Amino acid sequence: MNNNPQNLLQHLLSVLISRRKFLLYVMLTATLIGAIICAFRPKQYIAETKFVLKNHLFADRTYLYSKDMRYINYYASEDDIERLVALEDADAVMNDLIGRLHLAAYYKTNLRKDPGYRKLRKKISGRVKIYHTPEKHAVLAFWDKNPQMAARIANEYLRLIEFHLRNNYNSVRNDAFGALKEKIHEEENQLNLLTDSLSALREQYGIYDIISPTRSNTVITNHYNGNGRKDFAKGLELIQNLESVKDRAVADLSDHLSLANQYEGGENVKDLSLIQIIKTAQPPLHASTLGYISTLLVCLFSGLAFGVIYVLVNERR
Repeated sequence: MNNNPQNLLQHLLSVLISRRKFLLYVMLTATLIGAIICAFRPKQYIAETKFVLKNHLFADRTYLYSKDMRYINYYASEDDIERLVALEDADAVMNDLIGRLHLAAYYKTNLRKDPGYRKLRKKISGRVKIYHTPEKHAVLAFWDKNPQMAARIANEYLRLIEFHLRNNYNSVRNDAFGALKEKIHEEENQLNLLTDSLSALREQYGIYDIISPTRSNTVITNHYNGNGRKDFAKGLELIQNLESVKDRAVADLSDHLSLANQYEGGENVKDLSLIQIIKTAQPPLHASTLGYISTLLVCLFSGLAFGVIYVLVNERR
């Protein structure tokens, strides 16, 4: 065989022409297989629910009046979205979804058998996908052979994921609120003790002036000539020290009460709205699989490619 590229190309082309009947047979066979696949393959429908995830700092009234809120984005960060995606296969979400939509019966799965539940979860998680779009919103997609069921599952799936995400945020926030209430109770008890001690010292030493050095907004007299008691100086120092401690305790309690009021203002789950739905999944849906003509064309060209490779490989031998 001449190694000239043009002669080689002409030779290979002549080989293919001489085997054209074989190539035609392979193409028709592949097309027939594609037709059989189309006839028996059930159509799959993808239901998509489009949404925007809000920043929970704005959704939560706890932070609504904070001065730092002006520097925070209105929409969720990448970390927040990853937290939402992490709930896609969470036990609580999956159990609620299976129970509410009766998916065990729909997918003909016996949950009483040990592998049944795992298989059902694997089937469901394999059909759902959460992703971003170029338009900066997110999509939850779910596919099924039944378009109505695909839409129901997609919408309910997103609702449950958001519900459990809100529960997670509320659980952390309520833990903080509980810790604050315990701290406030402790500080109130401490403040009562300080008040009783300070009152007792004032009665003991006969000193009733405000003499705390930490009170910068109070005019303090600098002339303490005594009240005739021999332990006046000691009483002055004790009261001054105790007043300083009490002033600090009052300031701390005030800060914690203010913060607790903010947490209490958004304590319930219903106070949060983390997701803005842009478009819910609703039938009719387009089939996600290739159409009849598309499948036949793919099989046709796949058969042609296989036939050409087969003929050329055998020719080289």
